Amino acid sequence: MPIPKLIVVGLDAATFDVVDPLVEAGDLPNLGGLLQRGARGTLRSTTHPLTPLAWTTMVTGVNAGKHGIWDFSERDSSGYGLQVVNGSHSRAPALWTRLTRAGRSVGIVNVPFTWPAPEVNGFALAGIDAAAREDGMTSPRDLVHELQDRFGRLLLDHSFPVDSSGRLDLELVRRACEQKVAIVDWLAERYEPELLFVVFMAADHLHHLAWPDWEERGRESSVAEAYRILDASLGELLKRAGDDTNVLVVSDHGGGSLHGVVNLNAWLAEQGYLAYTENGSSNGGGAHRLFELRRKLPKEWRYSLKQRLPWLRERAYRLQAPTVVDWGRTRAFAYGIFGNVVLNVAGRERAGIVEPGDEYERLRTELRERLLDLSSPDGEPIVAAVHRREDLFAGPELDKVPDLVVEFRDYAWLGKGNLTERTATFEDAISIRAHPEQRYAGGHRQEGIFVLAGPAARPGAELAGAGIADVAPTVMYLLGEAVPASFEGRLLAEALEPSLLDERPPEFDDDEEAAPIVAEQESPREVEERLRSLGYLE
Repeated sequence: MPIPKLIVVGLDAATFDVVDPLVEAGDLPNLGGLLQRGARGTLRSTTHPLTPLAWTTMVTGVNAGKHGIWDFSERDSSGYGLQVVNGSHSRAPALWTRLTRAGRSVGIVNVPFTWPAPEVNGFALAGIDAAAREDGMTSPRDLVHELQDRFGRLLLDHSFPVDSSGRLDLELVRRACEQKVAIVDWLAERYEPELLFVVFMAADHLHHLAWPDWEERGRESSVAEAYRILDASLGELLKRAGDDTNVLVVSDHGGGSLHGVVNLNAWLAEQGYLAYTENGSSNGGGAHRLFELRRKLPKEWRYSLKQRLPWLRERAYRLQAPTVVDWGRTRAFAYGIFGNVVLNVAGRERAGIVEPGDEYERLRTELRERLLDLSSPDGEPIVAAVHRREDLFAGPELDKVPDLVVEFRDYAWLGKGNLTERTATFEDAISIRAHPEQRYAGGHRQEGIFVLAGPAARPGAELAGAGIADVAPTVMYLLGEAVPASFEGRLLAEALEPSLLDERPPEFDDDEEAAPIVAEQESPREVEERLRSLGYLE
């Protein structure tokens, strides 16, 4: 059986707050075994700790100012419209691109923001930004048909695991994980990758839907059961590991309780920075009603329409441009759900009224000071910091980052930017549009996980100060490759056996190739609908 040199297992949103109690109780024998014989540490995520930004930073080793992926959506050329982002928007080469150039074989499965699937020396199955349609789902391109013939319809974990009545469905989590492991096993046997990189999304989804269940019932909760399912999948993947295989388990961010939602545009309107249209209504209602009607169709019919008539959805979406904002009287607005504030700058936004230069800087300073004073309805201060974008990021893609990044305390609040309807300033939670009985009950945290076991690992090592950009240089070193000088993270040497570092000192590559500029793919609208159902878009 072909044996990879390195297996990377991504458990989206996994946190030691859940892992450690379950390991201690004996519920996660496979992850517990890696922890017992390997190195561990908290892996600090990005600001914001959000899937697109965090995973892309992890696999490129550079910040959003260089790779250009900030959120699930980005503003269009007008400055006001939002378009869904996918892997083609990245402007920095990922690990597998570099390894393919070096002649190394790789296999990647379900890594977020890898649609369309990249051409690699090996195989790729796209992640959460993938459409339900087959085009771009795999590399090699026709591999998707072989997978469907062998495994049936792909049970990709790109949506919340709920049944048709809106109830949490852990059996769907189990079936999706089992199918993914079977696909990985078959592909790894066929392509013999030296790097095998597989991501599971279930922990993130269960945190969002059921975090209070974890807090109330612990080991008996649905969250704990999802972690046990993931641990079983990890155990199956470990069967591919040999004595010379290193295994790295990482998460892009952690998870925790969600205290509430701040509608930042409502707050900006209260403070006099944003103006609503006179009647407070938006356009685009016809297309919205069309999509609501579509949701009532049986799932099989919806899937068939996606495959046969993809142009229909694209045309319908082009009919709508909903907004309740009067741009000519607005100085600042928000978008997304994590605290993104943009100034309406003259010459940059289509109807901008804030002059660049001194006025822009004065307004940013004023907004920052007021946001830092923002309190919950109970009078609790809820903002930890308000960052100017250039204080967090640098690079040619910096303009894609909002002017101000609002960091809420412990990320226990969401900073939603609703441009389509007027709302109250505070909400208890976000309702899941596709399943209104479900509520967004848990959020993200900056503390992810890092676990390394195998011949290169230093048993018992505890990492301090590890950041998500440190994963890329560590992976390159573990595979015997030079670390590109452009990487902004560091090699996590404290997780490695000192004798290995003495025997094979790290090498650094100063001959940096420019990242290829990939033509952006038009974002399939079923992805937009799915991200709305997950609560990531308004």
